[in-house]
Amino acid sequence: MINLATLLLGVAVILGGAVTDHVPLSSLLNLTAFIIVLCGSVSACLVQFGFGTLFAGFKAVLWLAKPPKTDLAAFIERVADWSAKARGFGTLVLEQEIPNVEDPFQRQGLQMIVDNTAIEDFASMLGIAAENLDREQEHPGHVWEALGGYSPTIGVLGAVLGLIHVMMRLDHPSELGEGIATAFIATVYGVGFANLIALPLGGRLKSVAKELERERMVVIQGFLLLAEGKPGIVIRQTLKSFLNEKPKAKIASEEPEVPEGASQAA
Repeated sequence: MINLATLLLGVAVILGGAVTDHVPLSSLLNLTAFIIVLCGSVSACLVQFGFGTLFAGFKAVLWLAKPPKTDLAAFIERVADWSAKARGFGTLVLEQEIPNVEDPFQRQGLQMIVDNTAIEDFASMLGIAAENLDREQEHPGHVWEALGGYSPTIGVLGAVLGLIHVMMRLDHPSELGEGIATAFIATVYGVGFANLIALPLGGRLKSVAKELERERMVVIQGFLLLAEGKPGIVIRQTLKSFLNEKPKAKIASEEPEVPEGASQAA
């Protein structure tokens, strides 16, 4: 929820700045400009990505509230347990564990273990599956970055259309100021949407996808160790080295650093 709140913070700051400068918020509301910028940007992305990828990009906004994540610590313990069972009773005993695995990628890896897939084929097959997931989860970030690229230009297009409308009413000089101000609202919408919402959101979604890719690499390494028949203790030690652990604090028994002057005095 923090990511979602910070996304809206920029919009709130801009609106707050307008209010402190005595700009009425009602002057920033224009349905025509909103339709031109939003619908125009979405239409351009629809041509570039297609409906399925575009819908996935919009759906991925929910990642801000609850980012997808693999519990690597729990996975390491499960692989170590699977290793103990496989070494004691054979890999076929792991078939009863498959229905208990919720993640489709991990379920595929465990199924390959049960099928006794050759090591040289195991890495390539699971690697291809991981690459497909990587590309699929990178699409939302690309969609929002594309929206951020299109919207400013379409906002300028909306402003030009508004100015054309104003120029057609030069016989009403009293309406020129209001008409020009209204025309530039489309530019405000385009630039604001790109830099306050679309581009930051695209970067955030790409970082989430990158973290999921890193977690899958750990999962692949765990299944490779399992396929090689490594004992659970080796699997734990190897996989835990991939985790982002905070550096341990210095223990109190360590000798304190002696100042240079003190050592000379001694």
